[in-house]
Amino acid sequence: MAIMKAKKIAVLIVVLAVALVIYGAVLGKLRVKVVDSQGEPIPGVKITLQSTRVSTVVFNITTKKNGVAVQTGLQNHVFIVTLEKEGYQTVKKNVKIPAGLLQKEEVTMVTTKEALEQSIANDPRAQAINAFNKAAVLINQKKYDEALEPLEEAISLDDSIHQAHYYLGFIYFSKGKYQEALQSLLKVVELDEENAQAYRLLAAVSEKLGKKEEAEKYTQLAQEKGGKTPLDAYNEGIHAFNAGETDKAIAAFEQCLKLDERYADAYYRLGLCYLNKNENDKAIAALKKYIQLNPRGEEVETAKAILDSLK
Repeated sequence: MAIMKAKKIAVLIVVLAVALVIYGAVLGKLRVKVVDSQGEPIPGVKITLQSTRVSTVVFNITTKKNGVAVQTGLQNHVFIVTLEKEGYQTVKKNVKIPAGLLQKEEVTMVTTKEALEQSIANDPRAQAINAFNKAAVLINQKKYDEALEPLEEAISLDDSIHQAHYYLGFIYFSKGKYQEALQSLLKVVELDEENAQAYRLLAAVSEKLGKKEEAEKYTQLAQEKGGKTPLDAYNEGIHAFNAGETDKAIAAFEQCLKLDERYADAYYRLGLCYLNKNENDKAIAALKKYIQLNPRGEEVETAKAILDSLK
């Protein structure tokens, strides 16, 4: 009896051993080599292997100094392989493990910066936004001439970026190119009809071009879209002043200063209004305030000359 039992155990051991050998023979291996865009190995890449058959079967390996990581004991089916490392674009791919064989994979990972550059290179709108952002930095630094090229580049790549048209119009206005400014700003309100800022600048451009009715129309639209601002009140004062309506102009400039007490040009215009009414004391006070607030303003020399004549 004991002999028979021993024989059964021996047979069972042999069967188990054979089964283990067979099982081991059908299990595969995965060798992953990770390199950068220059072909250099990337160490420290975390690699996750997720079974597509059993969700709880997950393996984690990390690349060594040579950029290589190996996982053994993988069943013969597809694994989702995810490669991650800080500063690099995450990579995901499906890999089928062959029964009892070694599967070799070489993966190139690019940095997040490289991925962004590649994305921009393949997307005209992304290129346009990139050019616009460069221009915006230059505009904030008041480098208007330098900003023209990236703005024009942005518009040539994507004509629908209304901010690019607005800044182009703003620069043309600041350079005295009013007709060019008008065309750019009309494009802004075509793309964004609620843009109060563009209507305000259109009012100022129209005033410079002598289009008084257009200036009034755009001022009204600016107020409807964005509420009344110091610039709106100032523009109303300019319209009234040019029309010879001095009292109406004074009221508008005073309203401008209530909204923004440091709006220097409003003081200059008030000075001219009071001068027209022969209210010299008020004219002197307003012109002095203008010079105080904006000592390098365009009208400073004229204001000083008027003050000298009133002494």
